[in-house]
Amino acid sequence: MEITIEQVKEFAWQQLDAMWHDNSGTATVNMVKFTYKGYCVVNPWMDEKTEKAVDPYQYYGKQRTEQFIKEAIKTIQHNREIVREHRR
Repeated sequence: MEITIEQVKEFAWQQLDAMWHDNSGTATVNMVKFTYKGYCVVNPWMDEKTEKAVDPYQYYGKQRTEQFIKEAIKTIQHNREIVREHRR
């Protein structure tokens, strides 16, 4: 099944939500992310301080954005495989 850009955006929002609600400070360890201006970015549709929505291609650049999307798709696919295995 193909993963859409909307599913990648939802994945990014879920990561951001998990990061916001983590009290241990370790939430981002296994997340798809990159560093920008010293900040850990887990949702490129938001600025590095998570204060405003941005166009990730214009704000972070094509290379960072496409790498994030590629890694997010890979992670989503892996997570779906795990779910399928557990249902058997």
